[in-house]
Amino acid sequence: MAFLPYAEAQNSENDSILLKTLVIQINRAGSDSPVPHSNLNADQIKQNYHTQDIPYLLSGTPSLIETSDAGMGVGYTGLRIRGSDPTRVNVTINGVPFNDAESQGVFWVNLPDLSSSASEIQVQRGVGTSTNGAGAFGASVNIDLSKVRAKAFADFAQTVGAFNTRKTSAIIGTGLLNHRISFYGRFSKVNSDGFVDRATVDMSSAHFSGTYYDDVQSLQVNILTGKETTYQAWNGVPIQYIENESLRSFNSAGSERSGSPHDSEIDNYRQDHYMAHYKRNLSPTLFLQVNSHYTRGKGYFEQYKADQGFQDYGLSNVQIGDTTLLFTDLIRRRWLDNHFYGTNASLIWNPSTALKATVSGSFTNYKGKHIGEIIWAEYSKNINKEYYNNNATKQDLSGYIKTDYTMSKHWLALVDLQVRRVNYQFLGFDNDLNNVTQTDHLLFFNPKAGLFWRINKQWQAQWYAGVANKEPNRDDYTQSTPNSRPRSERMLDMEWGIKRQGSVVTASLNAYWMQYQNQLVLNGQINDVGAYSRSNIPNSYRAGIELEATAKPISRLLVSGTATISRNKARSFTEYIDDWDTGIQRSVAHNNTDLAFSPNFSARVELQYNLIRKRRNALNAAYIHKYVGKQYLDNTSNQAAQLSAWNAADFRINYLYQSPKGQTFDFIITVQNLFDSRYESNGWVYRYVSAGYDARPDNAYTRLEKGDIYNQTGLFPQAGRHWMATVKLGIQ
Repeated sequence: MAFLPYAEAQNSENDSILLKTLVIQINRAGSDSPVPHSNLNADQIKQNYHTQDIPYLLSGTPSLIETSDAGMGVGYTGLRIRGSDPTRVNVTINGVPFNDAESQGVFWVNLPDLSSSASEIQVQRGVGTSTNGAGAFGASVNIDLSKVRAKAFADFAQTVGAFNTRKTSAIIGTGLLNHRISFYGRFSKVNSDGFVDRATVDMSSAHFSGTYYDDVQSLQVNILTGKETTYQAWNGVPIQYIENESLRSFNSAGSERSGSPHDSEIDNYRQDHYMAHYKRNLSPTLFLQVNSHYTRGKGYFEQYKADQGFQDYGLSNVQIGDTTLLFTDLIRRRWLDNHFYGTNASLIWNPSTALKATVSGSFTNYKGKHIGEIIWAEYSKNINKEYYNNNATKQDLSGYIKTDYTMSKHWLALVDLQVRRVNYQFLGFDNDLNNVTQTDHLLFFNPKAGLFWRINKQWQAQWYAGVANKEPNRDDYTQSTPNSRPRSERMLDMEWGIKRQGSVVTASLNAYWMQYQNQLVLNGQINDVGAYSRSNIPNSYRAGIELEATAKPISRLLVSGTATISRNKARSFTEYIDDWDTGIQRSVAHNNTDLAFSPNFSARVELQYNLIRKRRNALNAAYIHKYVGKQYLDNTSNQAAQLSAWNAADFRINYLYQSPKGQTFDFIITVQNLFDSRYESNGWVYRYVSAGYDARPDNAYTRLEKGDIYNQTGLFPQAGRHWMATVKLGIQ
């Protein structure tokens, strides 16, 4: 991870209290845990962060690949770890689930500038330790907001950058009042035009917290709110436009309207989080931690849709004179109105330095209302017409027992046993294709165990194994019948690692084997309700080696890097291809193909040099280079459906001045994609058979021969060379 070159000048650890002893992060892995993990602390966040979302801040994590719809890290962003998409990465904030309960995705745009509040971000790769919320296959990410600084302070930051990017934030804290109480507040405003056409972002967020503690107990309350309005850039750019510089940032969103694109093709959403964390020392060896939370979300995305059938929206056809109109242009909004709340409680028994046992239970309840409405139609008076309205509820009940036992000064053992129950009620199709309310009940057992071996002062080794289970997501349920509904996924994860810590070089090597049963993937098949739903692959796996290293060859130079070599395979599966000529899907059997979005090699290196290192002044320069190998857009290993390998480099300057009275001035400037690399970090493909015409960028057409297979592909290009600068003032 990143290195703070001016930690001596800042010395922030001496004037802060990290409340890990007060607000216990139950799912956090310690330094002697056998779970492979990486930590990013507050100083490292401060050194690297401008305004990009957390996936970009975590870019140095092994096996992590970040992507941005708008092309430059602001707005809708995502990450994949070991090839696993965001629905398979468990994210918690202070141990509270952040993944959407139904889609299981992570939408960082809902809490912009969250990084400014974080005191630590830990990424556990693989199944990780037992946590709350969705099952973790690729990784789990825990964001810790429990930092309390001892002295009163005020921090102000202003970011400006390419594509009219701007962020303003202010943070104020009271410090500890009477050594017992502390209050904290942050407000942030983020705007950007984005690299992609019309991919504008208008976001704001706030974070308020209050903390009380005494000798036997502590209480911390956090309130986070986020509001975002983003112009949609979800479609990607047609592959035939990518090499044309004037079309590389093309955005098809809103273009169904004739003339200029629809100016309100936006996503508009607000999310509020309320969290309370209570800890009590029941005895010198027994501790109670209780966390309660409530999340309120409401918003919509708006779309202009051309030539829509009246009957598809429950509308009557329109009669104009002797003409009956069957289709109309319209504008629709799809609303999500949800409530998510729950609590988790843990008892931690720590009778000696050799034993720590935790018993934890969690309950959450999700209530989501899904509404579709028409707000305008060219040939209809049905304004504000609802064309669907359905509710869903999802309950998640889990409990686990975790024991850390130090068998000797060299050996530590971990046993972690979790039981999870999921009850889901939703509106879906029955076997007669009627829309009816349905339920599903799932029970999972997720055992985990590990060994940590401290060989000597320099060497350590670890072994870890765990089972993870994960339920299908909302679309898997609602777009199928009980006969075609996919089964839950299951994965066995085994990890082996060794690490050497030295004064000049620190390096670690971690090997993993992740064996899937019934992994859910899109294979193009249309199910019995006419939907492209995900299907289970019986047998697939991921295997790899992750390397992390840090070296300090001279006093002013730090070199750090990560690399992953992996093999990601579906042993066998059947692909289905739409045949527009016959109306019957073709099936193609595949064996031993690469899993989608899973490069065989990725690496990142960072060189940092201290130009000035004085008591009150520090100047540091850093060069960062990332390489990601070729990735396929689906699971067929089709060369015509791939993301090319890419390189991207950044150059960053950090300057810090600290006055004798403790005031600080930080300046950060980063040139991103230094060598102006042209690359795409995400995409999609639709494969079909048709006789017809295929459009080219010059508006000419190529004849398609009957019976041939063609690919319709969208890619997400990333911005070329661009810059970002941040000024921070700290007063205390």
